[in-house]
Amino acid sequence: MHMKIKEFVERVESQNGTDSGRRLSMVALIFTLLMGTFIAVFAASRPQLPPALALFVFVTALVASVLIAQILFDLEGWYEQRKRDLDAEEIFQSLRGARDENLVPFILYLRPFVSTGKIAAEKSKLLRVGASSIGNGPLMLASDRVEFEEEIEKALRPLGKLIALGKPLEHMGAGRIRVDDNVWQDAIKLLMDNAEMIVLLPSPRPGTCWEVEHLLTSGALEKTIVVDPPNDRGSIEDGYDPISEWHGVRDTFHEHGYELPEDNEEGSLIIFGTDKKPSKISRIGLSGENQVRKFAKQLRKLLRDKAKGNRVEG
Repeated sequence: MHMKIKEFVERVESQNGTDSGRRLSMVALIFTLLMGTFIAVFAASRPQLPPALALFVFVTALVASVLIAQILFDLEGWYEQRKRDLDAEEIFQSLRGARDENLVPFILYLRPFVSTGKIAAEKSKLLRVGASSIGNGPLMLASDRVEFEEEIEKALRPLGKLIALGKPLEHMGAGRIRVDDNVWQDAIKLLMDNAEMIVLLPSPRPGTCWEVEHLLTSGALEKTIVVDPPNDRGSIEDGYDPISEWHGVRDTFHEHGYELPEDNEEGSLIIFGTDKKPSKISRIGLSGENQVRKFAKQLRKLLRDKAKGNRVEG
């Protein structure tokens, strides 16, 4: 079903189209829940209906409305992701065309592709239906899969658009930019140079290892948040082991004289200063949204203070 939804959403090529799609999805979601509730209550209140039939209609209406509402809720989410993908592509094309006089501030997300969708946990949470599109709506308790990349995107949204290389609509979180394999390194250099901040999910795998090497040798590490992700057993079973990934990348840092702490089961956020030791380390859990935002604000303040100092010296 997700593939069908993605194929449908991918046809939208404009920001106005994604906004309209989100609104329509949420209106349809609320209408579906209301209609399902109405039909269920109507069936239960009809004394002329046989009890068995009334119960059947009652349960069927509720189940059907919830299932349809879930599809519409997912549809609204993918419209939102499509909007982020279009924003990311627009930023990238502006950089390539040297039209950066009005460039929107953005944060570059670097991660091994294999980690996509692998760092998550099942959690119960309150969802406010329709809050993102048409104002405050009713609260609904639901069991949800909390994705770490989504947590990062939500946390950093007030500070800038989170963008990454990848296939559009492959995952909810950072806006994706599709580039050819033979030019991805040039694309990363361009994005690194112009990003306000960088979020690094390090790995010893070839692609991410090259990105780490470039960060360590270009000076871009000073505007980077290094993420030691929370360890999830499901990730290991799916072919991504955050523990071994972290141990492997520590060797690369050490080769350049940088210190990385040992892996932390709950995850860590790390900032480096002008020397080669972490200037700040903060532990996080999977729902580390507020902690990520706090760290990003700290990093942004450090960057601004540094820029002011350079101007004074100049």
